[in-house]
Amino acid sequence: MNKELFGVFGGADAFGVVREEASFDRICSTESLTVGIRDPDLGDPHRSSAHEDPTGCCVIWGEVYTPDGVARPARWLLERYREEGRAALSALNGSYLVAIDDGSEAAVYTDPIRSWECFYTDAGGSRAFGTDASRVCRARPELSFDPDSLLELTHLSVVLDDRTLFEEVSRIPFDGVLGPTSTEQLDRFVYRPQEFDYAGELAARLERALSRRADLQGRKGLLLGAGYDSRTLLAGIPDIECCYTVGGEDSAEIRVAKQLADQYGATHRTLGVDGSYFVTDIDTVRYTNGIGESIHIHQRGIEQLADVDVMYHGWAIDSLLKEFFVQKKRVGAFGKSVKLSGLAEEPDAIDFLTDRKLGLMPESPTLLAEYVDDPDAVLEERLERELDRCRGRVQRAYDLPSVFGIKNLPSKSFRIHLADQFTESFLCADSELIDWHLTTPPEYRSTETFLAAIQQLDPNVLRYRPPDRPRTSSILNQIEGFCRRNLPLPLSPFDNPWPDRRSVYEEYDLDRSLLPDSPELHPCSVRLKLRVHDVETWLSALADQSALSPEEIVRPPDSRRLAVAEETVTH
Repeated sequence: MNKELFGVFGGADAFGVVREEASFDRICSTESLTVGIRDPDLGDPHRSSAHEDPTGCCVIWGEVYTPDGVARPARWLLERYREEGRAALSALNGSYLVAIDDGSEAAVYTDPIRSWECFYTDAGGSRAFGTDASRVCRARPELSFDPDSLLELTHLSVVLDDRTLFEEVSRIPFDGVLGPTSTEQLDRFVYRPQEFDYAGELAARLERALSRRADLQGRKGLLLGAGYDSRTLLAGIPDIECCYTVGGEDSAEIRVAKQLADQYGATHRTLGVDGSYFVTDIDTVRYTNGIGESIHIHQRGIEQLADVDVMYHGWAIDSLLKEFFVQKKRVGAFGKSVKLSGLAEEPDAIDFLTDRKLGLMPESPTLLAEYVDDPDAVLEERLERELDRCRGRVQRAYDLPSVFGIKNLPSKSFRIHLADQFTESFLCADSELIDWHLTTPPEYRSTETFLAAIQQLDPNVLRYRPPDRPRTSSILNQIEGFCRRNLPLPLSPFDNPWPDRRSVYEEYDLDRSLLPDSPELHPCSVRLKLRVHDVETWLSALADQSALSPEEIVRPPDSRRLAVAEETVTH
């Protein structure tokens, strides 16, 4: 990858055993911690920062904002940390990892929502850690498959909690800290509902968060959809020059995106869809770090097309500032259901997550029936286990799906890819917006509240409505969508904002190229077949061999050893 943090709990000699110092732009080292960082933006305002002195060091990796915009954030944080300990982190804002040794202890911290994954393993007497899972895996000569993790990735779309596909490699816990021999969870991400003007306060915090991110240097671009989320950045960052949208030139999504770009004085480019949309080699799959699916990297190829330096996006707005993970009341009609504004009377997190939010494919229970006695129970047990880990962060059951979803966002690879190719800014990692999420009751974390807030930023932000939501009423939009799909009316169904995966997959006959020797899997869902290909690609890059067959990926075998190959993933 172009950007990477890698380190060991130990001195420079321990670091040299597993990595070459020449691979990094900067190395910071003490007797207890050595960290290498590679980042073209290192030292720029609001970006990665590194500092060392005779008794300690500090590396901040990612996007960082300090209270007074100090010029050397890593030095500033190290000095505060020596005085205040972990409390010093409360003044840090943004999307970051911190590796620090103040002379008395060494540790690595995530931000409150673990917006960056950090992987670690114990090998050769020193704990190694880093943002690129393939590099961390290569700190060991052998690895063992974790069949439970592989089952989750294949059938739920993401490896849950802190695990990876290998028993010897883990992740720093959500809202957590890594030490030389232990890990710990912190309590920064805990729900504490309060009463206040939810829309007004969200508008004020959005305005400040956008202002913090408006002065990044270089030509600015935006990955723009026709929905509500990404247009928020158009309304709040005045000098975005070009917008990019995935889709067909004649689609409603592209039409509205072009109107939005024109409204705010930006040019627009379409990211077309062809066979390469699904042909994912290791250059794409590496951004999943082997814990998620690559289908979310739908903007692949933008690095060749985009003539910008800075890239903005609206990723995770639906999860943190709206209702994506809030279980609403639903009523049935004509065999379908309509979502209402109120909360579900009897929330069922597992039913909600498996029915609408995770990538459980309809054929998964059938495929697993030959592997386990009760597939539904096996999948539910894994979800319940993860929900139990989340319960200490919530006061009400309605918030359980939200903390589960934010902790295990399967679409994280979307953002990792953009951040590796551009100077990227992640709006939703702003500490003020995270605090709004944690203090706003779930019934008010809604699309209605969000729309009221962004209209305070710009009263004209909704001039062009999303093509599948032409009306102000959510219920009326759902009813019209149902009628367009099911009744003999002279109206076509609303365009799907995403390309039709099945038609693209079939048009380019990808079963023949991706799964030529697995006809049993050809009838499966496109998304599941692509996950199988992702796992094959990931394992082949690490082991330089076919470690598992597609059939074994769908029905994971017992743990087995994998000899890790020499480096094959280049940065």
